Amino acid sequence: MNNDIILLIGASSDLGLDLIKNIENDSLIIAHYNSCDKNILELAKSLNKKIITIKADLSNDEEVNNLLNEIESKYGTPNKIVNFAASKFSTLRFKDISWSDFEKDINISLKAFVNILNKFIPKLIKEKKEGNIVVVLSSVTLNVPPKNLVHYTTVKYALLGLVKSLASEYADKNININAVSPSMIETKFLSDINEKLVELSAYNNPKKRNANVNDVTPIIKLLLSKDSNYITGANIPISGGAIF
Repeated sequence: MNNDIILLIGASSDLGLDLIKNIENDSLIIAHYNSCDKNILELAKSLNKKIITIKADLSNDEEVNNLLNEIESKYGTPNKIVNFAASKFSTLRFKDISWSDFEKDINISLKAFVNILNKFIPKLIKEKKEGNIVVVLSSVTLNVPPKNLVHYTTVKYALLGLVKSLASEYADKNININAVSPSMIETKFLSDINEKLVELSAYNNPKKRNANVNDVTPIIKLLLSKDSNYITGANIPISGGAIF
């Protein structure tokens, strides 16, 4: 990924921070965040990497537009894009969900991402650059989804549809678009989940543990590299054998 411009959406997530650690030093990393950039800045300082942090609320159209304009005017067109953005994970029965729950997740995870890709994919093609785009989904998109996650599952499937459609549309333009679908990862993203559910997930996994960031980020890094030039439209399970 030498001399690449890499845009990480939701870079303050545990996955985002771990990926930053594993990106070559001569790549420019544009790390988007919403609520906290302290960890990113501390990491950048300790690793001596070229990292630009940009704050934007993805549910706010004006802030997303400002984000895009700032990236374009100051840094150029990102040729590697990773979407980590998601609302905080929580379990809700369908009867307790309102449209606003769906709308919040759609705006953060899907709408903003569509606008970002709509901005930069045509520019990559015009500039005749190869592109690699990776979306972090979830094992809920594999086989039968778990109960009480209807809003989360719906948005992840919408993102999967976007990945598949764009991969088909841009395969002949050297724009590779893929997804990874990990099972439960033990990160701060699970802070609102009952500990017993987390323990049960680990117990039911063939490897008797939940995933960690080191299980996932190497696959993302692969999909951003030239080693994956013949892979597009894939949704790669990272589930320890629990779901294929």
